[in-house]
Amino acid sequence: VKRPAFALPSEPEVRPSDVLVGRSQARGVPRRREVGGLRAATSADIAPPSDSDVAGVQPVAASLNVAKNLVGAGILCLPAGVSAFSSNPAALAPALVILAAMAMLTAYSFYLIARVCEETGAETFGEAWKLSVKRAAWLPQLVCLLECAGSAVQYSMVIGDVFSGLLQSAPLPAILTTRTNLIWAIGALVLYPLCCLRSFASLARFSALGTIATSYVVVFVVKRFLDGSYAPGGAYFKRSVQPILSTTGSWLNPKILILVSVLSSAFIVHVNTPQMYAQLAPNTTAGTEEQRRAKLSRFAVVTLLGFGVAALQYVLVMTFGFLTFGRSTRGNVLLNYAVTDPLAAVARLAVGISVLFGFPMQFAGLRVGFLEAAGSPINLPKAKHRLLTAVMLAGSLAVACSFSDLGRFQALEGAFLASFITLIAPPVMAYQLKGGRWAKARFGTLLAVGVVFGAIGAYMTVRA
Repeated sequence: VKRPAFALPSEPEVRPSDVLVGRSQARGVPRRREVGGLRAATSADIAPPSDSDVAGVQPVAASLNVAKNLVGAGILCLPAGVSAFSSNPAALAPALVILAAMAMLTAYSFYLIARVCEETGAETFGEAWKLSVKRAAWLPQLVCLLECAGSAVQYSMVIGDVFSGLLQSAPLPAILTTRTNLIWAIGALVLYPLCCLRSFASLARFSALGTIATSYVVVFVVKRFLDGSYAPGGAYFKRSVQPILSTTGSWLNPKILILVSVLSSAFIVHVNTPQMYAQLAPNTTAGTEEQRRAKLSRFAVVTLLGFGVAALQYVLVMTFGFLTFGRSTRGNVLLNYAVTDPLAAVARLAVGISVLFGFPMQFAGLRVGFLEAAGSPINLPKAKHRLLTAVMLAGSLAVACSFSDLGRFQALEGAFLASFITLIAPPVMAYQLKGGRWAKARFGTLLAVGVVFGAIGAYMTVRA
């Protein structure tokens, strides 16, 4: 599960599979792939393991994969997370401290899930909970299902935001360029046919576009601040709306927890941990205690590098996006840039296309999760498959139309759902393992932090 990240799997044949409830299948181990900031469930038909399969993924490649799965459309909300509590540039100091703290906490919890999988032999997030906690197996299933639903809504919001921004400067009737109308039109004409596909092999060619889109957004945001295009006297400066920065206002208040909620969702890749750990070289379950400890140590390095690379990109966009627009920063920072800015148009187009073709993979995970929660077979007859797709897609689009602020929606999702996956579930699972007093204390502290941040962050977000 995840918020809009921009990536597609590259397997030649991809089918939805179970990740919400831990369960090995004869076809192979189900894998969850992060699609741009959102999360999607996929699985490929798995042949007998080759030598390269047994060798597994090398640490550097695994680190880049973690970073790729982390960085998605959530990066567009970070400047608004700062502007939610202050317009003072000094607010970046506590914001960066919080970002670093959230990166370390979520990285640690990501590693904890790998430890649980090593101890229990679990192959999925749901199975890790079931084998360690041994009760309330429905809880992670429900949270992951809701997180998938929230991610589908975020995808729809991003699609509406970027394409309405692209068409505003086009000589078209207003009815064709409004955000709500575009969401419904693109949903009916593009998303519905793609979501009805039973195989997504034809979409694999767009896999690299996600990484290119996020990298371009980072460079673009930094460039536009440094060249002063949106500063007073700049080519795209508008005195009436931007920028709004103040050196006199308070930069420390309870609304800072809205940023914590946004970051909870930005640093979520934890449902993928079992698969990423299993695929790390050597990709075998057998081995001595020393070999297993060595693999955990390598995974710790992978975790630090992956989360570090993602955090660096987050720092750049959050810092320079906020300094460019200050208090006027919108929930999706791309909406602040002028429709006549050609570099902004390229950013919107790249993000829009990558999310557009990533949506079917994310939606497949939502549909599979719903069917399994309902106890229905995954492979429905053609007519029922299309009907269910239409109903669920319409629900996602309707919710997306009712929310106009991507940052606020991500903060709500982070407070209510992502905080459970990133800060609450991992220490709860790890607490069941053998460990000393200090280990138990660490798990308990992380759990307390997750509960407090989630509860207060949800309160402040709703109140705001």
